[in-house]
Parts: sequence; structure tokens; C-alpha cells
Amino acid sequence: MKNYPNVYLAIDNQILQRGFEDILKTQIPQAVVNQINDAKKLFEINFQKDTNTPKILIYDANLKNEQTNLLLFNLLQNNPCLRTIILINDFEKKKVKFLFDVGIYGVMTSKILPEDFMEMIHDVLQGKKCLSPILREQVIKQFCQKEANISNGTTTKPLTDKEKNYGEQLFGLTKREREILCLICNGRNTKEISEELFISQHTAETHRRNLLYKLNVKNTAEMVKVAVTSRLVAV
Repeated sequence: MKNYPNVYLAIDNQILQRGFEDILKTQIPQAVVNQINDAKKLFEINFQKDTNTPKILIYDANLKNEQTNLLLFNLLQNNPCLRTIILINDFEKKKVKFLFDVGIYGVMTSKILPEDFMEMIHDVLQGKKCLSPILREQVIKQFCQKEANISNGTTTKPLTDKEKNYGEQLFGLTKREREILCLICNGRNTKEISEELFISQHTAETHRRNLLYKLNVKNTAEMVKVAVTSRLVAV
């Protein structure tokens, strides 16, 4: 890591704030960690200074302020370079969707494990969108429930393009990865994928491993199941 990040912890729970700080200082000793106890103080910080230094904000959605959503929206609009991870207690699809729409990079809960927390930090530093494992599981369950309702005839309304894009955003798939995912779901093996897309078998296999990681599955069968139930591919 050439440029070590400045991390801002705007967290209401002081114990949790100190815990995140200890993890960051242990895993990235060169990182500068700042504690913010008042959301309004974030507007006093010049995030545009030293543009070569990555800046990460861990923002507690429960931070005591009557206009939290408005403050967050204005902060992100004024500082597009700020890579923000939101801390929430309960999963609400509309809330998570709003957060991604306004430009945040990740969403997590206070129950996140240290290794998963650092994984999200590294993903955000690479410009990736991410969810903590607990929230990702809940997203998958919701998609699975919607698929079950469609199968049972309780609803016939298809997912809109906006909903599909939302699902892709949560999983962080690239256009090429979705293309390969479609081929995998249609039974293509690595050799066939490489020939069809004019890429090396090594590259095709790398994409397959990345898909396993992003969809949080262990094998191809699970990958296909998640892809279908999450409507990431047409069936």
C-alpha cells in the first residue's frame, strides 16, 4: 500500500469506536485514525486536501443528529473522493438502497468480525462496493424469497432493470464477470469460456475464482444458485 489512508470514525458508541481504531492501528499502523463525535464536525474537515491520500469515513447511521441523512447526502456530494462505509443496526432494503444511491461504498453492522472489517477496508480502498457478510446473507435471502414467491404464483411482477442493477452493485460484479457468470450458468467450462470470449484459460479461471469470492460461495453449484435466485442472470 503506497498511500496509507486517513480514516475518520464518526461512531456514536465509544467502545465500538475504540475497537475499530485498535483494529486499524494493528493492521495498518501507518494509517491516521481520527475520532469524530459530532456529525457536523465532518464539515469542518478539508477532505480535498492532499488528494493522493485515500480518505475513508466510517459513519454511524445512529449518530445523534436530527438530520443525519441530509448531512450525509451533502457531505458526499461535496466530497466525492470520500470513501464511506455506513454502520447500521438493522437491514432495511430501502435504507441500504438509499445509501448506495447517495454514493457510499459499503454497509456493515456492529457485529462484523475484525477480519471482515479489514476486508471491507481493503475493498473500499480499491474502489469496490461491499457489504458485510451478515448483510450480504440477508440480501440473498430477500432475493430467494422473491424468487420463491414468483415460483408459487404469489407475484408475477418481474424485477426492473433498476433492481437488477442494484443487485449487481451489491455484489460488485464487473461487466465481464457478469458475462462469464452467464456462461457458467449455461454450463460452459473454463476451456469453452476462454474460446468463446477469446481470453486465456488462466484469465477465465481467475474470473471464476473472483465470482466465487464476490458471491460468497464455495463451488460452481452454489454460484449458479445465487446467480439465479438473485436474478443476476436471465433464466
